[in-house]
Amino acid sequence: MRAQRSELVAGVVVAALVTGCLESNPWFEEPTASGAAASTTQAPTTGGTTAAPPPTSSTSAESTTTTTGSETTGLTADTEFSTSWPLSTSTTEWFSTGDPWTCGDGVPEGPEQCDEGADNSDKGACTTLCTTAACGDGFVQTGVEMCDDANFDPSDGCVACVVPHSCKEILDNDPQASQGQHWVDLDGPEPMPLIPVYCDMTTAGGGWTLLERSPRSDPIGRALFKDAPENPGNPQAPRYRMPRGAMGAAAVISTAMRLDCGGSDYLLTAPQSLFAGEFGPPNCTNAGPVLYQEAELKQYKLTNVQLCTVFVGLGDGQCAGAWSIDEENQYDCLLQAYPWAGNNEAISPPSADAFAVDPQQVDAGHDCHKPDAVRRIMVR
Repeated sequence: MRAQRSELVAGVVVAALVTGCLESNPWFEEPTASGAAASTTQAPTTGGTTAAPPPTSSTSAESTTTTTGSETTGLTADTEFSTSWPLSTSTTEWFSTGDPWTCGDGVPEGPEQCDEGADNSDKGACTTLCTTAACGDGFVQTGVEMCDDANFDPSDGCVACVVPHSCKEILDNDPQASQGQHWVDLDGPEPMPLIPVYCDMTTAGGGWTLLERSPRSDPIGRALFKDAPENPGNPQAPRYRMPRGAMGAAAVISTAMRLDCGGSDYLLTAPQSLFAGEFGPPNCTNAGPVLYQEAELKQYKLTNVQLCTVFVGLGDGQCAGAWSIDEENQYDCLLQAYPWAGNNEAISPPSADAFAVDPQQVDAGHDCHKPDAVRRIMVR
């Protein structure tokens, strides 16, 4: 009997200890599949008193009430100590806890547009910023772009990620390109650097690169085949002419040459005619036939016609006029006189040096012979 009494006492002690341990954390719950504690918890009872349930964790701060016996206590859940489960893996959560992706690991993820790992390159299709190469991003993609200055100014030597060789190429890549000074690379990858040029973007479809601007009041008056630059660094100057080398480079990449004086009178020929007369006589007899696709004088228009043209001018020894046409004197080139009206009918005064701004004989009704006339020679 004594032994049984001892065993009974021991059992009561163990039960009491176990009950005490359980009551030290009476609100413990297993995480639910939804990531939040059950909305209703059955509170254990001790000695007829209802134990208060724990505050429910939440990802947003909200008011929670806890009841103990007859007392009600207001508690506020703190987001910082949230115990919701499982932890969120949304993009928003990634940004709030730090980027989980790494540009260069070969796996496009998050905001990356691409990721080729070790092959990422600022010269390739996927940049070192894990962005897809595109014109305007400031990186030059090998084999695709010639330049990329990250702006949309077509006049600075880079237009639509192309280094332009001519005003025509600028206009082709940017139809809204403005008239005025632009930078071009006339000879492509060769040693000649970018140079400033004047682009006429309106005359006859635009895209013309200016080679010479010669005012009637102060004419240049030199044969085009001679190297006689005027203000080569300032193509907007009133008196301007490219160096011969640059003029030749511009002609090589062009398909047309135009001469006009700002009105309806003009000549249109092949750019290969630019240096015509180079191997002619070294005096005022230096003239020869030139084939013009179009030639208009005083509203008389000719197409695909040869006209005898004088290449030397006032500055070359008081000659008739640099690049001029005397409709009366076409016989020097074995051509028929008075080509515009025909039937030996002249439309200008005798021996007038049409299209020259340094003429020996003037036609007051001709665009190029007006006091404020400015002659332009352009290629496209």
